[in-house]
Amino acid sequence: MDRRRNQGKTGRWLAAAWLAAALAGCSDTLETVPAAVVAGKDAAADADAIAAVDAAPDAPGVPDAGPVDVAAPPADSDAAIAVDVAAGPDAADGVADTAAAPDAADLADAGDVSDIADVLDSASIADVPDAAAPPDAASADAGQDAPALPDAATDAVAVDAATAPPKPNLYDPDYMPKFELVVGPDAMAVLMDPSDATKTTWVHAAFTCEGETFADVGLRRKGSSTYRVIPQKAAFKVKFNKWVPGLKFRGYKELTLNNMVDDATGLRERLAYALYAALKMPASKCNTATVTLNGEAYGPYANLESTDDQFLKSYFGANASSLYEVDWGSEWLPGSEDGMLVQVGDPAKTDLLKLFGAMEAAKDATLLADMKGHLDTEQWLTFCAIEALIAERDNYAYGIWGSHNHFLAGGLDGLFRLIPWSTDLSFSDGNGIVDVTKPLPADPQEGGDTLLMRCQKSDACWTAFKAHVSTAIAAYQAMDMAGLAKQWHAQIDAVQSADTKRESSLAYYQSSIVEMNAWIAARPGLVKSQLGIP
Repeated sequence: MDRRRNQGKTGRWLAAAWLAAALAGCSDTLETVPAAVVAGKDAAADADAIAAVDAAPDAPGVPDAGPVDVAAPPADSDAAIAVDVAAGPDAADGVADTAAAPDAADLADAGDVSDIADVLDSASIADVPDAAAPPDAASADAGQDAPALPDAATDAVAVDAATAPPKPNLYDPDYMPKFELVVGPDAMAVLMDPSDATKTTWVHAAFTCEGETFADVGLRRKGSSTYRVIPQKAAFKVKFNKWVPGLKFRGYKELTLNNMVDDATGLRERLAYALYAALKMPASKCNTATVTLNGEAYGPYANLESTDDQFLKSYFGANASSLYEVDWGSEWLPGSEDGMLVQVGDPAKTDLLKLFGAMEAAKDATLLADMKGHLDTEQWLTFCAIEALIAERDNYAYGIWGSHNHFLAGGLDGLFRLIPWSTDLSFSDGNGIVDVTKPLPADPQEGGDTLLMRCQKSDACWTAFKAHVSTAIAAYQAMDMAGLAKQWHAQIDAVQSADTKRESSLAYYQSSIVEMNAWIAARPGLVKSQLGIP
């Protein structure tokens, strides 16, 4: 799991002439774009003119929502994010504030929140300019920065909204977007560098998707066990507002592109998040995208909605308060707070410490009642039930490398809720069969009971858990998980088969599909047998 850090920017370095040429070769869709827009400002502009453009409130194509209150903290600063999230979504973000905080047991119902891609439709959003803010947002940025491109490359190129056909929902499961990335020689050198020093360094890139081009976006590698360097199949983060404040692509500030090197099927993440969504869990939308880098095909990627401040406000509305990425410390006891990395909210972790205090004071016999004031226990039980059913071995309850790879979201109602992440090892017995009656400790060496381990010691809690597993199985069967897997396999099979960056053989990919289909069919019966439920 990536540790996040924000560092200062460095000077600008890559010539605009190169980028214009690279963009011209990136896609034939650029033929309709005026040359002046691709090239940006006149390269002969003096330093004062360039500085004036840098200070301008809006990048081309980013509508102005009105003047920025100069007394307010920078829009991307920690303070501004904390205030903004605590206050709920803004009209400028295109997400309607809810009249009241959601009921503790009712999470992000599609009927209450509506589809995120519709809520965040870029055609209807008036973005608040971030001119006064540094490009990095504490909740959604990571890594040091490479030298910047000249200002000539900061223009965003977009198809005229009046004449262009409607763009597909970015995460529509029936849609497979094609993302084209172009970088210069120095940026490529960073992406090929195996040293830790550049592991999370942001570089400048041009981004194109079906006629929509942004001439200067942030690009970096990501991953832990799945981390790769170019020319291997690296996983990526694409950050649209990294260098151009306020810039979004179809309503989103960032893309997460997972390389699926631990999942030969290319389907596990998609299937897992679909089940979470079916049970009204706050979970990323996901489909499959193809990626090219400087014209070279890098094959299919899991195109995953990023878990950041925008995600938090979209799913939790006016109740959104804090977001923590869990690296370690899932026993939720005082002293383990350093393992919770603040993405949004109070750096002092005041709300988190209250949760830990409640966990320390809770008694096994009355566990659920004791935690109810600090944890949405119904949501937590459902989250654990889904992990049990899909055999998630690298997340919260059954993690063989410890309890991590998930997020904790704090609400203004005082309750925490779990958010899944890194689900590419689910739907498989590749790391051993998951016995749902044996939740694993927070740390494989040092131990530490998670709440589910303590739940097993409480008759009332374990009975409630088994009921939630039954509900999860019913949802799994109602959505026809086996049929969905076959449908999505048919959608991506051609690009999966043709992937020259794949780390396993074509034969292994094909056998993995057969094994997963059998696994999906057998899993509900096995879980029922393990728990002794009908």
